[in-house]
Formats: sequence, structure tokens, C-alpha cells
Amino acid sequence: MIQSVCILGRQPALGLAELESLYGVAAVVPIGSHAAGLMLDIQDVDFARLGGSTRQATVVGEVPGTSWKQVEKGLLAFAKSTAFALPTSGKFHLGLSAYGFDVSPAKLNALGLTLKKVLRARHDGSVRLVPNNETELGTAQVIHHDLVKENGTELLIIAAGDKTYIAKTTSVQDIASYTTRDRERPKRDARVGMLPPKLAQIIINLAAGPAHDGQLTILDPFCGTGVVLQEALLMGYDAYGTDLEPRMIAYTTENLQWLSTTYNLPPTTYNLETGDATTHHWNFPNIHHPPSTIQQPTFTIHIACETYLGRPFTERPSSAILAQTVTEVNLILKRFLQNIRPQLAPHARLCLAVPCWFDGREQKHLPLLAQLSGLGFERVEFEHAAAPSLIYHREGQRVGRELVTLVAV
Repeated sequence: MIQSVCILGRQPALGLAELESLYGVAAVVPIGSHAAGLMLDIQDVDFARLGGSTRQATVVGEVPGTSWKQVEKGLLAFAKSTAFALPTSGKFHLGLSAYGFDVSPAKLNALGLTLKKVLRARHDGSVRLVPNNETELGTAQVIHHDLVKENGTELLIIAAGDKTYIAKTTSVQDIASYTTRDRERPKRDARVGMLPPKLAQIIINLAAGPAHDGQLTILDPFCGTGVVLQEALLMGYDAYGTDLEPRMIAYTTENLQWLSTTYNLPPTTYNLETGDATTHHWNFPNIHHPPSTIQQPTFTIHIACETYLGRPFTERPSSAILAQTVTEVNLILKRFLQNIRPQLAPHARLCLAVPCWFDGREQKHLPLLAQLSGLGFERVEFEHAAAPSLIYHREGQRVGRELVTLVAV
């Protein structure tokens, strides 16, 4: 039975794979192209670590059917019931978001005004409706109008086959924190790529896989300015980063020191060193723990990284230049996998963000993705998100990031 839902982000397949990776295929039920139902209570989902979901909500009711008249009738009955909790007094804010319905914002606002009248009869205070310019409220609107606090509620109306779920939003992505982590770090470098923190979270969650016992260390062999490492530390993991350029290690060091101060982290557990990913020997574990925490934990090393993406393209490259770039990147990543495989324990898990190229309507992928078994790895296939859909890409970009999850065999 679905107990909670997550509203998926701009590229839903990434969010579905992330949820499946963390909680297992049986716990996740795709709902249209917009949401994922979970056989889990909201307390069992660590929403703050999810990069691919914009909202978390608890299911509070179901409506048989998906016609808008049925939805209106069901919501009115819910608003009149004691199941719709209201504060005893004061100003109350109500917001509505609809997913999977061919309905105009005007109709949604009309339903909201009707619900407002019903709630005013039950509430010793004012009720304000957050107006819809779109059928889905933006994350900033939910935060601004306190719709996840005691004096507010956002109701999600989610079409799901032959029924409609009514869910109450309990959490939204902390967009202010994402902005801080992305733009206020002391060291940034557009030349090595600007990995969004949300995407770094997804990469880590695909690498981490289901819950496990013992101490998990996230290794990033192409750490750049340390975005993956910072997100790993915020999730409570140890972090181990290497990069070919000493300057990147200096940048990452400063960024992680800033992170620790800004987010008041406990004594951090990370190690950084200069190293070429195609030849480096990693010292597992080589993590500096505070003296009081030194025990004999069971260390597990999982790898999460954005690899070398090759040269950036702002315009369509010639066939020769593109072929040269693909060959160069493919060779580097092949040598990296050949180098690290003997250093990994069997079943170690990796998630690599590797480049894929958009040439008109066609996509060009790395040849090595068809050669993984010969390199000692097996690709993880997600039931709810096919491999070709696991590409982070924005309209107009020539280079995308293909998320490849592997297990050492």
C-alpha cells in the first residue's frame, strides 16, 4: 500500500533510479511521469539526501476515478472531515498542486476557493488561498507561504491510473541551501565543470545503494572542486578525493573547510591527495578520524564521481573533432577502470557521470559502455528507469552526463 509520495524533478528517471537504489524496487511505484509512490512512511525516507525529488508528501486519502468532478467531490468531503487538521486560530494558508490532469489553473483556483469557504467554517481565523498561475505550485511558493508548517498545507492531487491520490506535502527541497552550496563556496572553476549539488546527491545515492552496515567511504577519483565530496559529508559519509591537478586539491580543501564551518559539521572524516586516476594507488581506508572515534569499523568503499567529460562544445563540432574527443575520453576512462578494478573488493559499487554527446537528434555514447564485463564490472539495471533515460542534460547542451551505475564482479 502506498503511504507516501515523492514528486520527481525535471528529469524524472533520475529520481526514480535514485529511490529504487536506496529503498529497493518493491518499495517504489511510478505514478505517471510526475511522481513516485512509496510503500514507506515519510519517517522512513531521508528526504534531505534526495537530489531527484522536489517534494515529499504523505498520502491522506484516495478518490475513485480521475475525472475532475470526482476529484472535486472527494476533496470537499476531505476538507469537511476531521482528517484535515487545522490550527485552532490564526491565519491559515492553503495551496493546491495537480499532477497528471488536463486541467487549467483557473479550474484549480476555483476548487481552491470552494475549499477555502469550507475551511473558514471550521477555522477560527482567516484562510488564504495561494493562487495558481500553473497547475503546480513552485517550490519557492511552497516555502514562501509556509505550506509545510503548522499554519499551512499544500494538497497534492495526483492522478494514478483508475484512482487519484490526495497527499499532504511534508517537505520540499531546500533551494536556499542548494544555492549556498553551489554559489557561495570559496573556490569554483567553470573550466572543470559546474556539477550541481542535486546531481551530486543523485550520483552518491546511486553509488551507495541500499542501506548497509559499517562505515561507508565515498571515493571521488576526479574530485575537481569537491562537490561530490561535500555532499557525501553532508550525508554523513566519509570522503576520499583525488585529482590529477594539485590546484584542484587545494580548491577542494578550502571548500570542505568552508563547508564544515558553514554547516557546523562534526569533526569531518575525509582525505585528499593528488593522483592520476589512471595510475593512482588508493590507500583504503586512509581516512583521518577524530581520536575519540577510532575503533575498528567495517569500511566499505563506493565510488561516486563525475569523470573527465572531454572538451566542452558550445557549437556543433565537426565529425572529426567529435570522434577524436570520444576516443580520448574513452581511453582515459578505460584506463581508470582497469586501474581501479584490482583495488576494489568484489561487489563494490560505482556511479560514474560520463559524457554523452548530442549531435542533432542523435546521441553518441562511450564505446566502453559495451565492454564493461571485460573490464570486471557489471552495469546495474533499474526496473523503473531504463539506462538510456539516465542522462542529465539541458536543452541546447552539446554534452550531457550519463549516469552509469556499476558493480565490481
